[in-house]
Amino acid sequence: MVEKLKIQDKLDMAPERLDLARAYEEKLQVHGRALISGLYMLVRNVKLYAPENDIFAKPLEQLKDTINTIVAMDEALNLQGAGESFYLNNMLVKIDINSLENVKYLLVEFERRNVGGFVLAQPITIPELRDFIFIFATENNETVGERGVSSRKLSALKLRRFEKIQEILKEQYKSEDQQDKNVDRKRYALTIYARAIYFMRAYLAGLRGQGPQIPLRKAGRFVQDLVDISAGHRSHFLGMTTLKSDDEYLCFHSVNVALLSIVFSLELGLSKQQARDLGMSAMFHDIGMIDVNDELLMKRGKLAPGEMRQVRRSPIYSVKRIIRTRELNKLTIHRIITAYEHKTEFGKPVKDLKGNVSFIVPRNDIGVFSKIIAISDCYDALTSRRPHRDPYSSDIALTLMWTELKHKFDPEYLKVFMNVMRITSVKVFSDKGEKIVIF
Repeated sequence: MVEKLKIQDKLDMAPERLDLARAYEEKLQVHGRALISGLYMLVRNVKLYAPENDIFAKPLEQLKDTINTIVAMDEALNLQGAGESFYLNNMLVKIDINSLENVKYLLVEFERRNVGGFVLAQPITIPELRDFIFIFATENNETVGERGVSSRKLSALKLRRFEKIQEILKEQYKSEDQQDKNVDRKRYALTIYARAIYFMRAYLAGLRGQGPQIPLRKAGRFVQDLVDISAGHRSHFLGMTTLKSDDEYLCFHSVNVALLSIVFSLELGLSKQQARDLGMSAMFHDIGMIDVNDELLMKRGKLAPGEMRQVRRSPIYSVKRIIRTRELNKLTIHRIITAYEHKTEFGKPVKDLKGNVSFIVPRNDIGVFSKIIAISDCYDALTSRRPHRDPYSSDIALTLMWTELKHKFDPEYLKVFMNVMRITSVKVFSDKGEKIVIF
């Protein structure tokens, strides 16, 4: 929690960057919905009127502006129909319930003409849009190719065949049997996750005097289950860390950080035994927060200096809680070290005369477990709803960790973590709001 409050202070220093990131995602969704709506109107009306009819003048102009705006924002436009939805540049376009029938109609027309979607990497013109909607006209009897139909060749738009899209989807689900197996594994993974949450809930209740006290060592069975299924099917677990509860933050946060750390460690090449030891440390990394006044943790406004000092003592509280287990051995010592050390920043930022971080001086002797837990802890904290803010999306959280908070983490570890979370590049924003891909 200390780290989380420090993070919030850091974010407050550059709110314009966060606003730009949120606004960017929201704008892309708005333009995506406008694109689908515009296509629906044109495809429907071209059944009744020729593409050159004046009735299309305004709708075509609006669609051209929408498409060119998306191309300017993302440097390309890739629209793809899949299942019962459309994806714009790999982002699911969120449609309100009143537009579902329109989307369904458009998908049926795309399939009828063997159009799975289209790709565009340059601004489009009105004549090319007319040639595109002619594909769906009643009088068109030609087979549709990559560049439309022979009488109206497309130059900027490149069509993707509907059949090709289906091949891609089938490759993801090779057989019904494999689908059933995947569903079974996911259900089993969810059961294991739920058991870990149930254990943590009972363990915390015991510490609060609301039930029998449960020995810490009993968590080992649940952590081992997390390791076993993560070793073979890591992807099944990653989505589960989005299962959060505002009222039981510490319970879910503890299990989520353990799970993220385990999956992360296996990607780094740690053994299953090492992943188990790490998972035990991660499960109780923030246990000292139970000794911090709930009013401070739930406070919406900025904490006073005295309140901040109390919260910053949580690593000491965690160490004391672990020591009280009276099971002092090598593994317990590891837990004690990581409970305190994961709050330590990886390096000291050195700023230039303008106040910008020019380089980072790494600290020495931070353990592997501590580095892993620091990244997992921060990621889960940023993507969780807190009293003082809404949760950040995965993209925004990772962008913040790579920019504003970069000095807190080992950069090589952070790159691996971002790959685990399937983020291959980070988009940040300049002071002018321009998008920059940094890797």
